[in-house]
Amino acid sequence: MEQQQEFLFADGPAPHLHPPDPRSGFYGEVSTAWQLPVGRVVRIDLHDHDLPSLQGLLELARAPDLPLDSRQPLVLRIAGVEFSSRQIAAWTIV
Repeated sequence: MEQQQEFLFADGPAPHLHPPDPRSGFYGEVSTAWQLPVGRVVRIDLHDHDLPSLQGLLELARAPDLPLDSRQPLVLRIAGVEFSSRQIAAWTIV
């Protein structure tokens, strides 16, 4: 058996290897079912809420029940403020 005598390195920074996020597929399914940009930075106009609008990363505050049913409301969050998908009057991707 031969021993390796030298290592070959490429110039530049070491590559960063990031495993895929297993939640990304789930977020995509939720986004499609509710037609909302979950996981994106958005501006949301709300009704029946203490705040008229929010801007930031749209997150799930609580995962929806399975199987996914878009007739049920989602519990969402932006910057720690929770609201229901039924309170969204309009949204825009920022």
